[in-house]
Amino acid sequence: MKIAIVSTFYPYRGGIASFNDRMSKALEAEGHEVNCYNWSRQYPSFLFPGESQTISGQSTPTGSEAPLDSINPRTWKNTAERILADGEMDVLLLPFWHASLAPALRSVTRRVKKLSPSTKIVALMHNASSHDGAGVDRWLTKRFLKRVDSCITLSENVKDEVSLLHPDMDCKVLFHPLYDHYPKGISSVKAKAELGIPEDAKVALFFGLIRPYKGLSTLLKAASGLNTSIHILIAGECYGEWEPYQELIDDSGCSDRIHVINRFIDEAELPAIFSASDCVVLPYLQASQSGVVATALHYNKAIIASDVGDLSGSIQDGVTGQLVTPGNSDMLGRAINDWMYEEHTGVEKSYDTIRNEKSWSAFAGLIFKS
Repeated sequence: MKIAIVSTFYPYRGGIASFNDRMSKALEAEGHEVNCYNWSRQYPSFLFPGESQTISGQSTPTGSEAPLDSINPRTWKNTAERILADGEMDVLLLPFWHASLAPALRSVTRRVKKLSPSTKIVALMHNASSHDGAGVDRWLTKRFLKRVDSCITLSENVKDEVSLLHPDMDCKVLFHPLYDHYPKGISSVKAKAELGIPEDAKVALFFGLIRPYKGLSTLLKAASGLNTSIHILIAGECYGEWEPYQELIDDSGCSDRIHVINRFIDEAELPAIFSASDCVVLPYLQASQSGVVATALHYNKAIIASDVGDLSGSIQDGVTGQLVTPGNSDMLGRAINDWMYEEHTGVEKSYDTIRNEKSWSAFAGLIFKS
């Protein structure tokens, strides 16, 4: 099958780029011919709150493999024609996660469909709208969905959201495959030494981009109630104002046990960060699914998370982690305290089963299966 994927790829940073790179390789391993088309400009600078959209030291991609500019309509038409330059495609696969990209993707699909009516347009919906979005996001997403033939989601929660926007959409639910390309872990002692954390500390990790819906404030409010041997490690770039979080740290009475790496984390840093940690905490206020879960599984780390979105489908309560009520800092603190000092022996065994069920080869084999 000839497949075109229009989305974010290296050298753009972040989970979506990693997902697309790994997915394209898995589809090629299944015997498909895969052509990938990147953005020459993903987000206009005023819509991007971080420091850089690309991996450190890498410039924005250019050339025929990066033909699409999110705010230049002329490139939308040209991208469609570039996709079909070497003949018709069987499938145009469009990973979707942010409504600001919907106009460009919608225009590409419309042009491809006009030039090649037999090409099937498939949307891979990571989210049905932006997590911090407003009504206009839903409107843009709804218009985008009207241009696709079918969609795939990675959780039942997102499928339900898609159904609200497009009740007649042919929608299949798969899963978020587990990353298998990250560097291996290192010893806990070495990892803590690298990060300046005491060797005998228990460490609860908050990892990933810091945005309001991810509930870091809930974790920081729980900090004062944690056992004095428990440290919190925050590793990720803050999208927005850091000051409110710093105020919570300063007021916690235990700021010496809260370690902050407020910047984007390169993959080479993952072994130290995850190996130093005893559990991963996802105090999300809302969620669809989370790539952080896949990373935690890679490093065999238990997960304490809010019971929102599809997080409950990724955690075996009491075995691989614990679920708590979103926004409840007291409950979150108790769960962290309890988990750190109870014996849990089933995490790695349970994760081995999940790794087999949610491999990239399994995902690639199902994505276009009727």
